[in-house]
Amino acid sequence: MVLNANAKINLYLEVVGKRPDGYHDLVTVMQSISLADELSIEKRQERGVLLTIDGDFPTNENNLVVRAANAYFAASGVPFGIEVKLKKRIPVSAGLGGGSADAAATLRGLNALDGMRFSERELIDIAVGIGADVPFCLVGGSKLCRGIGEAMTEVANARSFPLVVAKAGEGVSTPAAFAALDRAYNDFRNFDRSVVPETLLTGMANGNISHTVSGLFNRFESVIEPTRPAVSALKRELLANGALAAQMSGSGPAVFGIFADMETATAAAAALQKAEFSAFACQTVQEI
Repeated sequence: MVLNANAKINLYLEVVGKRPDGYHDLVTVMQSISLADELSIEKRQERGVLLTIDGDFPTNENNLVVRAANAYFAASGVPFGIEVKLKKRIPVSAGLGGGSADAAATLRGLNALDGMRFSERELIDIAVGIGADVPFCLVGGSKLCRGIGEAMTEVANARSFPLVVAKAGEGVSTPAAFAALDRAYNDFRNFDRSVVPETLLTGMANGNISHTVSGLFNRFESVIEPTRPAVSALKRELLANGALAAQMSGSGPAVFGIFADMETATAAAAALQKAEFSAFACQTVQEI
């Protein structure tokens, strides 16, 4: 079978506390987008995972596809062999959840090959142990996520909107980005854990794009932009080419711009590509 592994963006991302286990509690609105990797998965006689990827990527346990498959086999108790061919389109180490999306698609594919052994809730429980963004990437759409991302609430979203997703420079280490936030905000000792991004949620529910863009927020920008001028440069380029708003996704360095129409978004992506940025015109999606 062939599956899409959809990238995500964070329309809102606030860190509200640091946990005793070293992880951080978040309040984030995650949104699936049409930019996606492609996985081809089939059973084979020999047990284990045979992974091939277009490009220079690890194909062992360091790859989330392999980790997801092994987690599935451990949970099911019925390991079988699979061959996975992965076509990468989502920029890596960019804050777009590419690896998490691949892991989530692997879980969905294995469950289908295995006769739908697990419910969605049971798959989410497996996903939590693989990575913070994997539960969301498993279900997709628009979700308000809390905790480390595993506590998900459906968000009403009345419309799809065009995007340009762009990246410049090397990837960002998420642990290093969190460490920088801890230093800047005193380990988040005095942050409001009950915060709700009301402006954004209202705008999404009403299909009001101006209210939606006015509710965008990402706490990571405060520590990433000062050290990554390319992030600020990309935001300026997106705005100059017609974006209604531009913001970094996740811990970066990828930036997305929201546009009023796909024609303007496509032209903006072409302009950024001409300026030698990596840029993709896409749109938000509710079904993955």
